[in-house]
Amino acid sequence: MAPDEYQAFMEKIFGDLDFVVVYLDDIVVFSANEEEHLEHLRIVFERLARYGVTLNGKKCHILRKEFDYLGYTLSAEGIKTQARKIQAIQRITVPRNHKELRRLLGIIDYYRDMIPNKTTLCKPL
Repeated sequence: MAPDEYQAFMEKIFGDLDFVVVYLDDIVVFSANEEEHLEHLRIVFERLARYGVTLNGKKCHILRKEFDYLGYTLSAEGIKTQARKIQAIQRITVPRNHKELRRLLGIIDYYRDMIPNKTTLCKPL
């Protein structure tokens, strides 16, 4: 199944659940407390079974209070950029040409919500 078809399939399964976020084969379940989380997991597992979707147990992380997802660290305290991603950005050298500048701006744009005044700061570039 093509990635866009799989995403649509997963959205069909979980789209009505406000405590689930799906990105391709990543399923994230959010809950206020452990009891609620167990109920949410029950619902998610029932839906997976109903649609014949199986999980790779080695890739499952259940009852985590903090985890990394798509370049961010998510927890009860909120969303923050992963430390290793920040370190990688800090190691980037000054762009020497247009291609390198576009690459840098692409990386910065991915984290635009985490950079106050990003547009103003990047405008001279």
